[in-house]
Amino acid sequence: MTLIRTPRIRVAGVFTRGEEILLANHVRGSQSYWLLPGGGLEFGETLAGALEREMMEECAVRARVGRLLFMAESIPPDRHRHILNITLLGDGLEGEARLNESGGRLKAVAWKSKRELSGLVFFPDFKAEILRHWDSGFTLPAQSLGNLWQD
Repeated sequence: MTLIRTPRIRVAGVFTRGEEILLANHVRGSQSYWLLPGGGLEFGETLAGALEREMMEECAVRARVGRLLFMAESIPPDRHRHILNITLLGDGLEGEARLNESGGRLKAVAWKSKRELSGLVFFPDFKAEILRHWDSGFTLPAQSLGNLWQD
């Protein structure tokens, strides 16, 4: 039997309010890091549908999803995994974001200031791209950032 390996597709959203951005804190082993809220695309789901579902599951909010901002891959040198990260612009939230799950890697959801973002441990590290889009008023064209693997 041949093992078929396929990339994992993760969809995430950039949701801002003024000078703040909504982030999720994950803990894996002894490592704590921040990332955009979102999660895995399920078979038969649209990207927007997956992000809307993940926002309710993780943050207890109804999300409206906008356009594609950027995508990036995470492929380690030994190629044991392949993640395609697709980042969409959030178009609005209904409700107040709060942690809506327990027992997993997700430990918190929080609004972080724009200036705090650059100092956070962030995976994958596309903080500069988020800030570039944010500073432009989210008017830049969508693009591929290539492989952003980090150990």
